Amino acid sequence: MQLAGKRAFITGAGGALGRASSVLFAREGAAVAVVDIDLAAAEETARLVHDNGGRAVAIAADVRDEAQVSSAVEEAISALGGLDTLFNNAGIMPHQDASFLDGDLDLWHLISSINLDGTVLCSKYVVPHIVAAGGGAVINMSSFLAVMGCTYPQDAYAASKGAISSLTRSMAVQLGPQGIRVNALAPGPIMTAHVEQFFPDPEARRIRLERVPLGRFGKPEDAAGLACFFASDASSWLTGQVVVLDGGISSNYL
Repeated sequence: MQLAGKRAFITGAGGALGRASSVLFAREGAAVAVVDIDLAAAEETARLVHDNGGRAVAIAADVRDEAQVSSAVEEAISALGGLDTLFNNAGIMPHQDASFLDGDLDLWHLISSINLDGTVLCSKYVVPHIVAAGGGAVINMSSFLAVMGCTYPQDAYAASKGAISSLTRSMAVQLGPQGIRVNALAPGPIMTAHVEQFFPDPEARRIRLERVPLGRFGKPEDAAGLACFFASDASSWLTGQVVVLDGGISSNYL
């Protein structure tokens, strides 16, 4: 098993990507702190982990709230005995996000507070425990929109993910000497129920799919697989990287 003996703190674990990652991490041998703002969603993920023979603890926390993050980390440490892996997966991508020309500043701040500030706060409180464990991995969630523009802009989301990509590189330089690798995955369209709503008709979906050389949209398990690789010893000499996972969209000039 790739993650035998590891102890992971996964945020946004009640959503599609976080749930798939939690189940895969546990299947590969990790004990998992399943963290989400929605306790019922976290508990459902923990149940799926347990049903697959894994070990998980469900924890409720709003990643924007420093006190809640600190408490969640302490709860995870108490339940798992330590932490050596952090997956900053929590984030939002509201459908009403649009161009900076007519965007809502309050929405901009909300997106940034969850996507970027949440990543910073969870890292602030988990990383010292990874240091105490003798090293490990931090995985951040960026987006392919951090490296390319879109005809239908989501500027607040894209800006938050661009900041996370830059933060990933800075964290990698700072934490490398302490045996901590920091990488980010930058997914293209992963077909969750939320993302499906961005394609309101079959023609819109067909146009987007034409840009995908591999001929399909992503699945939550695709993102989980890359996150698992980042967490594993198979990536022991990989740090400071933002890996685009998009079926080839960003390579296709259409």
